[in-house]
Amino acid sequence: MAEPNFFNRTLWIGDNLSVLRGINSECVDLVCLDPPFNSQRLYNAPLGSGAAGAQFDDTWTMDGMKAEWTELQGAADPALYHTVIGASLSAGDSMQAYLVFMTLRLVEIWRVLKPTGSLYLHCDPHASHYLKQLCDCIFGTNCFRNEIVWKRTSTKSLGTRRYARDSDRIFYYTKSPRDFVWNQQYRPHDPDYVRKHYRHDDNDGLGPWRVDNLSGGKAGGASAYLPFKGALPPKNRAWAPPQRDKFPAAAAARLPENYEQLDALAKCEALDAAGLIYWSRNGVPSHKSYLSTKPGNPASDIITHIPVVAGSERTGWPTQKPLALYEHFIAASSNPDDLVLDPFCGCATTMVAAERLGRQWAGIDIDEVAIGITQKRLQEESDAAVHNVDLEGFRGGLPSLHLPPSLPLRTDPDRPTRSPRIREIRWAELGEGERRPCPGCCRNKYYDDFDLDHITPRAKGGIDADENLQLLCSSCNRIKGGHLTMAELRQRLLTDKRHQLQAESIP
Repeated sequence: MAEPNFFNRTLWIGDNLSVLRGINSECVDLVCLDPPFNSQRLYNAPLGSGAAGAQFDDTWTMDGMKAEWTELQGAADPALYHTVIGASLSAGDSMQAYLVFMTLRLVEIWRVLKPTGSLYLHCDPHASHYLKQLCDCIFGTNCFRNEIVWKRTSTKSLGTRRYARDSDRIFYYTKSPRDFVWNQQYRPHDPDYVRKHYRHDDNDGLGPWRVDNLSGGKAGGASAYLPFKGALPPKNRAWAPPQRDKFPAAAAARLPENYEQLDALAKCEALDAAGLIYWSRNGVPSHKSYLSTKPGNPASDIITHIPVVAGSERTGWPTQKPLALYEHFIAASSNPDDLVLDPFCGCATTMVAAERLGRQWAGIDIDEVAIGITQKRLQEESDAAVHNVDLEGFRGGLPSLHLPPSLPLRTDPDRPTRSPRIREIRWAELGEGERRPCPGCCRNKYYDDFDLDHITPRAKGGIDADENLQLLCSSCNRIKGGHLTMAELRQRLLTDKRHQLQAESIP
């Protein structure tokens, strides 16, 4: 993994694709983005608001995406190409243009994320189903974690024959299927649930508790089946007293120091001596389970408790999202001092949330209005921190904002020696209408039959540079995949009857 080639608290103004391509590979811990939704609307910030002058047109045409479409056509990724084409057949040119725009940026986001990194992509039903297909292609279906539904508003009278549209979607992906940052988040217990289940209180300072099973599976040794003060465990079960850390500290202090080394029956007796066993009227023992040891309900993929932006938090930015929502994502998928990036940072919600939580951050936006909004919000947060201990990230005063005058330049070992368009590489090596043999199967192929391939696979240390690129026919490219070397490909072809005749001439 490379070090970031930019300062903490950096804000670029410009096309985020160009900026992303200048950021070092695998240096970002978390990307949160709230891009355009393909809503076919023109957004304007209201006059007099902090975002006055901000405007963006969320309509898309292929005329505006010609260069990026040409680049995507030349990319060596048939899955992405066919996903975009399939969307255009069902949803038209506007959807195709929008997905071309998003595809190239999501590819770069995947590149800059660390192997342990995560992505939160905010969207709505205009294009969510197509965006998920793109993310599945880029990140892999095994790296999809959740489709989060955020209830952003209350149902209103529509006068139309459909259900109210009250929610947005946020796709949560990780770069690795197993090794990624995750900090479990919790919601407070429902008060009705607490009143119903935590009905007991010994008034000893330990708080409310409920009755919990003292028995469990069949582990625990022979003592787990012996009578405990005349009571036997239920049929096919054994005594399973909880560990010390399942009790409040004051209660755990009543237990003997060697509690964890005791056998199951001795643990039950120690709990009883500490006043942590509840005996029912018919003589069945249970242990006391305290509310104070329960962190709450695990966060759900349906978020209903975070309302839309209101009051002093409102900046006037047309599509502003609440700070609490992005604090939730950043807390769950990053650690203090991790680097958070927002390529569509707009009114700085992600950046302020990251600063509040003690993370490093960088943002990109095409509208210069974002500079003023970001500075204003950072100043307001810094002022509020004087009186609010929860805003720990701002306790040192107003953080300095870096505004680079030019694009970042990659310094990582994996940086390309130059940045030609993939389509231009094809034109340089093979003119349209001409044929040439494939380096794999030796069949003569036309221009449209070739894909761009890494000679030494990225999975085996190959770099994303011109000297490691070649043209390989689509069939061989599928066989070679992302893990075979050329020698392994040729061996595979020699044993594949479908390619045997062509492969016999391979030197």
